[in-house]
Amino acid sequence: MLARLLDGWSSLVERFYSKQFGSTERIQFYESLTALLENGVGVDDALNEVRRIYSDDGRQRYHPVALACANIGKKVGNGKKLAESCSVWVPYQEMAIIGAGERSGNLTQAFSECIRIIEARQKILSLILNSTLYPVLIWSLMAYLLHIIATRVVPAMARLSPPEDSSGAPYLLYLIATYVDHYGLITLIALVILLVGSLVSLPYLTGPLRVRLERLPPWSIYKALHGSTFLLNIAVMLRANINQIEALDTLMVNATPWLRERLLAVSYGVEIGKNFGVALKLAGHEFPDKTAIHFLCVLATRKSFADAIHRFANRWLDTSLKNVERYTKGFLLFSGIAMGSLMILVLIGTNSMQTAVSTPLAR
Repeated sequence: MLARLLDGWSSLVERFYSKQFGSTERIQFYESLTALLENGVGVDDALNEVRRIYSDDGRQRYHPVALACANIGKKVGNGKKLAESCSVWVPYQEMAIIGAGERSGNLTQAFSECIRIIEARQKILSLILNSTLYPVLIWSLMAYLLHIIATRVVPAMARLSPPEDSSGAPYLLYLIATYVDHYGLITLIALVILLVGSLVSLPYLTGPLRVRLERLPPWSIYKALHGSTFLLNIAVMLRANINQIEALDTLMVNATPWLRERLLAVSYGVEIGKNFGVALKLAGHEFPDKTAIHFLCVLATRKSFADAIHRFANRWLDTSLKNVERYTKGFLLFSGIAMGSLMILVLIGTNSMQTAVSTPLAR
């Protein structure tokens, strides 16, 4: 009983610290092992040396890389394969690549491919953050400015002269203020619900409706980013000597419903004997992209498909990131123009109203 409790506690502690083993720590882990393995150090000794380095000879016991190396090294020392020993510490996809590297005897290549996948995810995350923070800030400021117009600017103008009797910019400000007073809160709530609903639907919404929605942002952006990483993941696994069915099954382990629907359709096409490109085309999801599917249909008929799709996936990832960046820059420009136009309208409207009031007084 005591032994079972201790094992349960040990497993709980292991899983807790594995959550601290993020992208940056995994890159450090893979790069450190690669540096030692390339110079003839065995896996057991490499894990022990990396543990010693990152723990500063035991003075930093809870460094994530040191903890991972200690735990993984213990399991490897007990006769387990490296990939199996890493199961708690790395995503299943990376574990499959490490396992393929063990079978082929080329662990350093497997580690390099894992790093490539992690860096691709980091690029995507950075792009998403950069592309959402600024527009959200600008539209938040616009909402606040509209509130000021409705509660302060137009009422102040109304004390000087009835805005409904004016024309041009003052009248337009009056119409904006009237709309904000009557429908502003409802519009804001509707927009928030629409935004949250669209974001929540990204990993879950499936079926024919989703395929049509993917012509519009944010669904089109989601498809572009995840489609490019899908190609890279497949390319990495094929180069690690994992067959197409096994690679697709590996990606399905932690896949969202949206991605699982596409992977199942492609897997079925491959299982009935279609090449990878044709299987993507017959799936009917236009995933990862119509143009990419046409290229893959051609590449799948050539020799060394693994190398060909790897080169194509790298280029496609860069192209997708550039396209998404261009879309987000365009939206940011539109947001800036809208904000600037609203501010100019306020200035022109207030100035026109003051001029109209002061002119009769001067006479």
